[in-house]
Amino acid sequence: METELNLVRVELIDDPATIAEVGFEARCEGDDLICQRCGDANRAIVAILVVPAGGHARWALCADCLLEMP
Repeated sequence: METELNLVRVELIDDPATIAEVGFEARCEGDDLICQRCGDANRAIVAILVVPAGGHARWALCADCLLEMP
């Protein structure tokens, strides 16, 4: 039996200055930087998960959601 391993490379950004910059860019585009997992706009963003493949997708994460991830 042959299996194919599909891996996706991701980067976790937890630098406060970078998160602030991404938040500023989002506000300039008319968006808010809220947790993509829980959607709670009142929680502070502590990390951004970046998936470079397929268009450089980014997901903001609050502390609780970050800790719940495997």
